[in-house]
Amino acid sequence: MISVVLGGMPMFWPGLLLSLVPAALLNRPVGRLLRAHWVVGFLLLLGLGGVVVATLLPEAFRLSEDAVRHCTVRGGRPRSPHELLHVRHIELKLATYAPVGFAAALAGTRRRAAVALLGAAVLPFAVSALQYAVPAIGRDCDVQDVWDGLQGVVLGAALGLVLGPVARTVTRARARSV
Repeated sequence: MISVVLGGMPMFWPGLLLSLVPAALLNRPVGRLLRAHWVVGFLLLLGLGGVVVATLLPEAFRLSEDAVRHCTVRGGRPRSPHELLHVRHIELKLATYAPVGFAAALAGTRRRAAVALLGAAVLPFAVSALQYAVPAIGRDCDVQDVWDGLQGVVLGAALGLVLGPVARTVTRARARSV
């Protein structure tokens, strides 16, 4: 299903591959900043790269010269679990924002995790503001996209909060056995 959605975004995979470069170069400093494992820094940077590629690159990688500022604010609401499982466009939103929420939830200390989660929650709003402020990219901002992004962040964060303690326990057990 995601491949059907991405068919209209030919630059998604090349853009995501390009976001591997900063993720690979900056994962350790970001991990140290978060007081988390470097893998958390890598996931956060790769997730942010995916959000940028999926939401801020011009579609078909051409700038729209006749773009108009347009922002739809009617009808936005959280989607039901049934809708989340059956709407193709939503899968992409969840898949792009969930890694950011997941990595933010795994930040080392509670305070850093709270700040990272707050930043992750602001991200969908910032993306829509940029889509509105820069009409040349040819993307309309939509309040439903903000809701979908927030749901992706929340689902990723919930998964991170559940799996984080398990991963820490496994890591500590391996460290003791070595």
